Amino acid sequence: MNIRAYQKRDQEPLARLWLDSWRSTGLAEAAGGDWQTLHDRIPVEIAAGWTVHVAEEDGTLLGFSAANAADNCLDQLFVAPDAQGRGIGKALLDDAKAGGPEGLWLRTPVANFGACLFYEREGFAAGEIVPHPKYGIPFVIYRWGFS
Repeated sequence: MNIRAYQKRDQEPLARLWLDSWRSTGLAEAAGGDWQTLHDRIPVEIAAGWTVHVAEEDGTLLGFSAANAADNCLDQLFVAPDAQGRGIGKALLDDAKAGGPEGLWLRTPVANFGACLFYEREGFAAGEIVPHPKYGIPFVIYRWGFS
């Protein structure tokens, strides 16, 4: 497995991976997502400051992370459902930590128990619970490395 910077050619498979992984959470909000929206969102978010890294193996995308250095936010971290449990999420998270050594924060749905356990196991501290600005569902804010 290799982690590298996003390239324009990754847009279509990344959008598919993102949608499949989001839906695999089983959260009701994930059922309403669509590929085109995510596909179109990628270049907009990159233009707004996202730095995207992908994990790939033999030319197949296995996961991705998207961070915004301006506010130390790890905005997205998703692994393809059939690639989960192989250490890909940890590798992407470690890569994001290396890119934000002063600290990172992120948010994830409170009901996404697997993600919450993962972030806590990887040293993130759970903080406040806030409603998601679009969905209104409760999200927990996690922080890592801030003094």
